[in-house]
Amino acid sequence: MAKKPFNPDSFDIDLKVKDVVVKFPQLLEFDYKEVSLNEELTKLNYEVVSPVYEDKKYSSIDEYLELDVDYIV
Repeated sequence: MAKKPFNPDSFDIDLKVKDVVVKFPQLLEFDYKEVSLNEELTKLNYEVVSPVYEDKKYSSIDEYLELDVDYIV
């Protein structure tokens, strides 16, 4: 059996902030102008990987729901 070459794209996971909020509804309670969304996600073993993320820009998590996140391994 031939060995398959490593494909880093086979490990891509399409997760958004909205997917994490479903599992951790306490994320809805913070004011994200005061608290870092990425720091809160890191506590839950996730991180924002979206290049457009700006820390403490919006108060509501609603503005961040479509941002890409990934698991911290």
